[in-house]
Amino acid sequence: MQQPRNFPKVASDLFMVQGIWACGYLGIMLFVQIVKIILSLLSENEVATFFDTTFVASNIFMLVIGIISVSGFLPHYVSHGVTRRDYFKGTILSAIGLALAISIVSAALTGIFHVLTKLLKLQMDMTSLENVQMDKDGNVVGMFVKSVILTPHVDLSSNWLLATLVFSLNIFIYYVIGWLIGAAFSRLSVSKGILLMIAGILAIHAADILLSLSLGLEVPNFVAHFEMPFFIPIIILFLLIVVCLWVIRLLTKRIIVKF
Repeated sequence: MQQPRNFPKVASDLFMVQGIWACGYLGIMLFVQIVKIILSLLSENEVATFFDTTFVASNIFMLVIGIISVSGFLPHYVSHGVTRRDYFKGTILSAIGLALAISIVSAALTGIFHVLTKLLKLQMDMTSLENVQMDKDGNVVGMFVKSVILTPHVDLSSNWLLATLVFSLNIFIYYVIGWLIGAAFSRLSVSKGILLMIAGILAIHAADILLSLSLGLEVPNFVAHFEMPFFIPIIILFLLIVVCLWVIRLLTKRIIVKF
């Protein structure tokens, strides 16, 4: 008898649970944004848009929940008879849905802020991530900081659809790398887990470069001279994501689950 497919149920359950976490996170970010706007009006300083603020912070949020997705959810589903394959598929679908939801809500709230600003005739100076320069020749620590703060970015006002899709792809990649790190430390020794964590950080940086190349954005000097059609970096980027997911699948197949 063919075993029923449980991954749609896993996907919906994980989306609901992690979606509640995302609502709390976005609620905090919304409160912070309102405070920043009030302070900006009083001091006449620049303030970043809500979209740009969450664009940066969501990387860390998705990385963290990706890390805990193994220890937090895999034992639960395996103990209830869900196969590791269904857990794997369901987690991918929920992560895609969560990434899209966060980016769409961030874009929508940014639009609401913009409309309210116009209606109330508030005078505010808005800044953008486009104004932050990238250090092309930084060290490893600087490279990681750049990957978190200066991920490939498209201004929402210039192309809202592309900006939202880039936002979604960015934070989905961070979820995948967090998931990879969580699986590595759950399955392997600490030393091997650290090696995979470093590999994950390098994968994030490589993904940033590939996405920047496809979008025609600024890239580090050592790849700036490469010229290729925009779809080539996109294909390589998706192959990189597939490789990371394949490694996660191998690790989660062999993790010892304690009930």
